[in-house]
Amino acid sequence: MKSLLTLSVFLFLISSGFAQSSLHFKNKEITLKNLKADDVPTQVVYKFKNTGDQPVIITRVSPMTSQLKAEWDRAPIAPGKSGEIKISFNSSQMPSDFNYGISLYMNNGNRDQLRLIANIVDNPAKPQLLYRFDMSGLKLKNNYIQFDNIFNWQIVSDTIYFFNNRPDTVTVGTYYIPSYMSLSVQPEKVLPGQKGTMILTFDAPKKNDFGYSYESLILSINNSKDYKNRLSITAKIVEDFSKLDKKELENAPVATFDKKEYNFGDIKPGEKAVCDFNLKNTGKRDLIVRKTRATCGCTAVTLGQNTIAPGQSIVVRATFDSHGKSGRQNKSVTVITNDPQTPEQVIYINGNILSK
Repeated sequence: MKSLLTLSVFLFLISSGFAQSSLHFKNKEITLKNLKADDVPTQVVYKFKNTGDQPVIITRVSPMTSQLKAEWDRAPIAPGKSGEIKISFNSSQMPSDFNYGISLYMNNGNRDQLRLIANIVDNPAKPQLLYRFDMSGLKLKNNYIQFDNIFNWQIVSDTIYFFNNRPDTVTVGTYYIPSYMSLSVQPEKVLPGQKGTMILTFDAPKKNDFGYSYESLILSINNSKDYKNRLSITAKIVEDFSKLDKKELENAPVATFDKKEYNFGDIKPGEKAVCDFNLKNTGKRDLIVRKTRATCGCTAVTLGQNTIAPGQSIVVRATFDSHGKSGRQNKSVTVITNDPQTPEQVIYINGNILSK
């Protein structure tokens, strides 16, 4: 009886399409190292053979990104016959490093997975291709820098690469830069056709903040004051709890809300809705509210001290202003504390603005 059951399950799995594909690929993973950027499409070929005893039709080829274009023969592939799948892409439009899967679907219910891995480097013959962002004739690889999860004691740096596409020599500086950032440019004078680097340094202790930071700096190119020459800088500054031992974690503060969502119902246009959330310290040491941040249309304040003793509570009040808005509304408030387990919590308010 047990052997019959096992055989039944096996046959079911085969009939349900869980059997291995009968297409045998010479190489399911292709890696292109140091591929030069080009505006002429690059093509890779995955070769296969039907090692089964039935014809197979590849019904669909689905890359993870629309930047990869697939070509294949839709006709049945007879047993013992070979075929190929061609993948083409424009390397100058791809990320500098990528790793994409390519899913195959067949008429017998089987599936398979291919993979394409590559890193893109400068093409000396076409240096402008990877430098897509123009700032007064200076071509940059990126016009933004993103710092993720910087500890509040860290000083971090990142680099933007550029290429002088102008006919004259340029000097690059800053017309505006926040006080907690600095920018170092090399070389000081950039000749026509020459490449250079901008190293941006972000000083979290000087910023003295927590959570997300969105800033811009304005480049000065040959002493210009063009606000279009803007670099966007984003960062998320977090508290460092990595050095807390087991006992310190057990005795740490704990931020506990009485609710995480508040529905203010229906309000008239122009009215304000006030939503109160009770925040209690259910831990063993003082809880400190580092910051509250509300989405557009809301303000959030803490009523009482930002330091909450164990067992005590404060109110986080969110006020929604309906001016200029209509219909269903969904807003959020992020509350950052020194609770090492959940240092960032999000509370939600929602409701409806009646039509006039």
